Amino acid sequence: MKKLLAIVVLGLLWSGVVNAEKYEGKNLKEEKELSCKYNPKCKNFPKVKKIDGIKYPLTMVQKQRGEKPSGDNYYIFHFKPKTKKPAPYVVIIPTSGGMTQAAAVTFQRYANKLVEKGFGVVILDIFYNTGIDRGTISRGPAASMGALSIVEFIKNKYPKLTNNKFGIVGGSRGGMTVLSLAGELIRENYLYKNVNQWFDAGVAFYPSCGKQKLLMPVIVFIGELDEWVSSVNCKMWKQRDPEQIASGILQIFIYKNAHHGFNREMIKNLSRASEKDHDFAGRVSQYNEEADKDSEIKMIEFFEKKLKLQ
Repeated sequence: MKKLLAIVVLGLLWSGVVNAEKYEGKNLKEEKELSCKYNPKCKNFPKVKKIDGIKYPLTMVQKQRGEKPSGDNYYIFHFKPKTKKPAPYVVIIPTSGGMTQAAAVTFQRYANKLVEKGFGVVILDIFYNTGIDRGTISRGPAASMGALSIVEFIKNKYPKLTNNKFGIVGGSRGGMTVLSLAGELIRENYLYKNVNQWFDAGVAFYPSCGKQKLLMPVIVFIGELDEWVSSVNCKMWKQRDPEQIASGILQIFIYKNAHHGFNREMIKNLSRASEKDHDFAGRVSQYNEEADKDSEIKMIEFFEKKLKLQ
């Protein structure tokens, strides 16, 4: 009964999709670097592409009205693999702050290194062509359904490029999306009834942790000093879940003296979000070179082990 209630609550939370109008940018001062549409740091990304999302299943009322299934559109950047043989793919999703300059720089670094290692990479820009003007956690299923739609897009449009193994990377709210996609509840949620393939491995940077049964391998990276989410919860999960830790399906790394955003090399100085920037103002972010380099190495090795066909 508790499990059923959790699924219902999850569905209600995710059903609150943000139906924003297309952002016209008439007032240049209102342009926000939440997306690559207004972000100069995305200039070396591949050309943006709009894709159709997985269609949502009809409700009983919609069926009675004779409505047709529909889905959302998503905007992506596709870094094609350089290898001549089918390659695994990694999907990168942003935090609730969107595609800031710092995020774009880090994501391009990850994409370039993964491509050199024989991967294809797709970056999802969840705030592209929306009216959202600051970071927000109110985005419904945009990240999860968008990421899953990328899997379908690559399989259908580029079947010769992929080995049908897919990983996902996300930070903060995006990290929570990774953990959600790794668990049981989302797969029982009616909204995701039309999903044909789930991810094979995930990397969650500084997510909000909580013990759950995982259906795919996951690595969690978080800073000990994180103010946006609690590293204590990740520490407790690690202590209370010896079975999944021992099996290798779950790995948790907590970095000393590291804050939220420790892998954002542009945030050299301690930075606090303002009310103009995000729903959650006042919380600290700062780069930590040691944590960044170590987590990057571990992330790439993890995907090489879990996604590449021997």
